[in-house]
Amino acid sequence: MTTVAEAQKSIISQAKSFGEETLPLEKALGRVLAQPILADRDYPPFNRSTMDGYAVQAADFLDKKLSQLQLVERIHAGSVGTQEIHSGTCSKIMTGAPVPLGADAVVRVEDTQETSGLVTFNIETIRVGQNIAKQGEDAQSGQEILSNRSVITPQVSGVLAVTGNAQVTVARLPKIGIISTGNEVVSLGTPVQTHQIRDSNAWVVRGFFHSYQVDEISTTLAKDDKAVLQETVAGFLADKDIIILSGGVSKGDADYVPEILQLLGVQQIFHRVRIRPGGPIWFGTTPDGKAVFGLPGNPVSVQVACKVFIEPYLRTCLGLPLLSPLWLPFSGNRTKKTPFDEFFPCELIIHNGQTGVQAVRYNSSGDIAATAKSDGIVLQPAETEQLADNAVVAFYKW
Repeated sequence: MTTVAEAQKSIISQAKSFGEETLPLEKALGRVLAQPILADRDYPPFNRSTMDGYAVQAADFLDKKLSQLQLVERIHAGSVGTQEIHSGTCSKIMTGAPVPLGADAVVRVEDTQETSGLVTFNIETIRVGQNIAKQGEDAQSGQEILSNRSVITPQVSGVLAVTGNAQVTVARLPKIGIISTGNEVVSLGTPVQTHQIRDSNAWVVRGFFHSYQVDEISTTLAKDDKAVLQETVAGFLADKDIIILSGGVSKGDADYVPEILQLLGVQQIFHRVRIRPGGPIWFGTTPDGKAVFGLPGNPVSVQVACKVFIEPYLRTCLGLPLLSPLWLPFSGNRTKKTPFDEFFPCELIIHNGQTGVQAVRYNSSGDIAATAKSDGIVLQPAETEQLADNAVVAFYKW
């Protein structure tokens, strides 16, 4: 059996780009930039007033000790002043407007009084550059302002818009195939008998990929029948980039998934990991680099696998950095019953005046509701049999 760290390393080593595509900006939110973004001009593109006030020469106050100046014009944002500022003169200027030639400071309007074209200044100090954003101080023309592989957040969208990027090149997202196996599994909306369960794993995996904006997702059920399973998997291998199977990977008489995948030419990278829950996980790749994950059927195992194994693979494929855990104090005591790395659901709390985590009630990997009440999972390492109160733990937020 491989360790969690070894399994993650093996998975990441198989990651590859799904390519690139160009989208209009309005459809790119949440996607990953596949190109660096350069400033198309200086930002600000001119010396810009950061206050409503009066554009002046600082020397009139520092050297000449003037307190009253002649108003020569008013400059609004979106217009350009026509009068150069000389000693003894000023222009009224609005926030965002270009500072006129000759001016090197702006005095806010609250520190002035204007009467009949004369402006009296009630200020004690002034400095050159006061209340002026200098041309190019945010970014200079040609400077990289967004790096390749930046996620397009609302804030990034604003940068893309202001720099004129109506179209953006982004990392292409994968096509996903999800197969829930088992004679006992029925689809949502189908009448369920006592010995059956509704398929929840497909919704968990679908939701995980949706959180990364992936929407080309196909789901299906497959009975514990070799011929049916082989046909189903073969169909997904033909046109999907990532295939996720749940169930059928352990040692039961009807656990056919590893055998079927081998028959279809999927090369096994590993089978079984020293982890709880989810130990029977299977991972392999096709000759053309498609990834196949065979997950245990229990719901918590699937959720842990998405976070611990599938997310690092997807992020690496998209060029995103791996997520690091939060290191937080643990409230309570917990004894681990296995010699493996163990992940268990926890909720965020305020612990001794700071943010901490505590375990939520959790019966087993088949507990359908435990993770719904949690904020994420905590790792109890293989070598740590006992977690004591206030121990610092690695917390992975859902």
